Amino acid sequence: MNKKFLSAILFGALMVTSTGTFVSCKDYDDDIDEINGKIDKIETTLSELESKIGDKGVTSVTFDEKTGVLTVVDGTGSHTYTIKTTAPSVEKTVVTVDGKDLKVDGKVIGQLGDTVEVKDNELYVNGKATGIKVGKYAILENDADGMYTITLPDANGEMKTIKLPKATSGMMNVTANEATFTAKSIASSAPDGIAWGKAPGAITWKGAKGNIAKGQLLLGRYTEGEVTVVPSSYNLGAQTLKLVASDGSVAPVTVTATANNDLIYGDRAASANGNWTVAITMDETVTADNIATAFATEVESQAKNVKYALSVNGDLVTGYEFVIDTDEDPEATALAATKIKVGGVEGTDDATTASNPLDISDFKLGTNEIIIEDKGASDADAHKVYDAYLEIGDIDKAGRYGVTVNGMKITAADKAAKQEIPFIVHILNVTGTETKQYIKVTFVAATVEDEPIADQTYKLMPEKNFVIDLGNTFTGLTDEQADKVQGNITWATDGNFFKKDITESNVTYYTDAACKKQVTDLSKAATIKTIKYAKIADSEIAAAPKAGATKLTITLSDADAAGNEIKKVSANYTITLPSFDELAVVNTNALWNEAGTTLTARMGWSTNATLSLAKAYTVKDGVKGLAIDDIEYVATYTTDDDDVKELTVTAGEIADAGELIDDNKVKYNTLAATASIELATDLTVSKDFTVTVKSIFEDAKIVYYKAGAAQSIATVGADNYIAPLTGAADKRTGLALVFNGKEIAVAGTDMKIDGIKLTTSDPSSATEVKVEYDNTDASKGTVVAPTGTGKDAKGVSITDMKSGEKGTLVVTFTDKNDVVTTSTIDYQYN
Repeated sequence: MNKKFLSAILFGALMVTSTGTFVSCKDYDDDIDEINGKIDKIETTLSELESKIGDKGVTSVTFDEKTGVLTVVDGTGSHTYTIKTTAPSVEKTVVTVDGKDLKVDGKVIGQLGDTVEVKDNELYVNGKATGIKVGKYAILENDADGMYTITLPDANGEMKTIKLPKATSGMMNVTANEATFTAKSIASSAPDGIAWGKAPGAITWKGAKGNIAKGQLLLGRYTEGEVTVVPSSYNLGAQTLKLVASDGSVAPVTVTATANNDLIYGDRAASANGNWTVAITMDETVTADNIATAFATEVESQAKNVKYALSVNGDLVTGYEFVIDTDEDPEATALAATKIKVGGVEGTDDATTASNPLDISDFKLGTNEIIIEDKGASDADAHKVYDAYLEIGDIDKAGRYGVTVNGMKITAADKAAKQEIPFIVHILNVTGTETKQYIKVTFVAATVEDEPIADQTYKLMPEKNFVIDLGNTFTGLTDEQADKVQGNITWATDGNFFKKDITESNVTYYTDAACKKQVTDLSKAATIKTIKYAKIADSEIAAAPKAGATKLTITLSDADAAGNEIKKVSANYTITLPSFDELAVVNTNALWNEAGTTLTARMGWSTNATLSLAKAYTVKDGVKGLAIDDIEYVATYTTDDDDVKELTVTAGEIADAGELIDDNKVKYNTLAATASIELATDLTVSKDFTVTVKSIFEDAKIVYYKAGAAQSIATVGADNYIAPLTGAADKRTGLALVFNGKEIAVAGTDMKIDGIKLTTSDPSSATEVKVEYDNTDASKGTVVAPTGTGKDAKGVSITDMKSGEKGTLVVTFTDKNDVVTTSTIDYQYN
């Protein structure tokens, strides 16, 4: 294989190991500087060049130093790219590797295997300078690895290197994926060779292969080969293909290649993925007398299959991998009807008569083929088929409904929809025996092309109102079409949001978008043609709906018995979700902070250690189909160990809030909460907020007023009492208990405030709080708790005091959860 360095300069270090050439620009340092100084921007970068050429296979690459034009030729034509605009006139120096000699302009400067490199723009051989000046650019054509390596400046003037596949006659490489031509069967992983036989006599035959002469070779079905070609754009099907043995003999077959485009859509002459199916057809020299040995040879008294290589235009492109495997002996057993399928239906011996046909249902309209295939791994005779054709069993009926046959293909017009037509399948096997299978084909209903209607978007609100704008689906029907519909309307979806098959009775039809004028009579053309809108009931939402686009397909058909499609439309119905704030708002409550993000919740209103979030949010005005009880809550708190624990919330109530209490106080008093509204299964909108937790009587305090103003010191009167609160507004005077925006006089034993009852014993319910009165150790006087009820109620008494003596009153409140709240106020004897 050759290596050639074309219109280029060596780059890096290269071990010269094979015959080849490179052409260098001979100049001097000043010239090199001038060239480099005049490099213009590259109009198409090397990366763009690489992406455009891909693996198509390049036949040549040239670079003109004077014009700065790079020319690349591939299978699609010639492509030019401007690298620089000007360059001085320079001479060319041709360096060749000839046999073992490395020559410059015919003069030997080194030997095969010498190290050739470039230093400071000069060519070196085995580390010694040759005096040959070289520039930067390099184009390496390497036959050994089939690549062009190009080093040129990119758009920024930086040297970049890319590789492009080199095309030899437009083709790089062929890999044989399946190389054995053998019996086409599913009988086993290693089926017998290609089945064949000799016609026992002349046969009049209406199949595609025509009449058969006595002694003619009858070949069964056999497999095809598969190859992968690089580059994928190479058109293998347009080349001359042969199978060649190692001794140079050519297999007596015609070889053809067909693009295998299973991975793409559309028709292409070449394979889009480089995959090709290779088929063979035995030529006229292969007969019943020599087929057993035509593709085999005898090795050590044993018959061995000859191995062939694939030849493309005279070049061998694969190893000797292909084998044509034929049976050594003619097939002795005729095809059995019970070992095949005809049109997907298992064949039977009974189907050899018209009275017991095979029933082939849902056969497509248009042109389609009846396929004969193996029944199963243990019942496989389809490889014995030599030829087959169809005969129409009822010519008159087939004519009426536009049904014709050609070989094994049936062509049916739309009017054949839902009709049953009989046929006879004539099968000739390699023994020369005919097997008949009578079939009855039932055609599917006629279909029509899907027409789009306007895509629509619906915001999933609690009051679900899935109204579909049908456009001219119904109003555009002709009277004849509308008369045929007769209410045969089916709805189907992709199952993304709605159920895949929507129950027809759960769709109602209207003439107006507000859905106030319903169309109930679907049996008359006049009323059907007034339909403009449809509403789908919310019971048709899928079990696991997803937001986003869901495809709706509406099909109008004729009578159920025929089921022929008259019209079919589809649209993307996109489901979006509202925000939580579009549905709910903070409940009007003084317990929310001004920003509406933090709620204060108190423990124990109903039962011991219970929190209620049930009314944190309420339904926004104008939102229908949503109740306050539909808003659900989740709450968590974080422990001292940074563990996040979730509380149990049922109907807005947190029953296990007792775990927030420790050492007679609410230790974990901040909850992370979420309010959510489920609009459909697992389709939920939510809002995060913070809950500040307080005990039932937290923040309660004792306040002493004088002329309506709170005082820092309470006065103990000559009667030894701190007078209880009297008066209102700016005339308030005396000792008061203040809680949750309310206040009462501290007097008697039956005090109640904001639903909380103060007791002198342990509380028996969540709405009772035990109150105790005392003073600090340093205080003067003895505290006596309030006594009496009603008119006899007395306030707090401080006895054993002298004028001017002081102290501090301590009032302790203990709730049912043993949470303690303490309030103090200083006092002085008057």
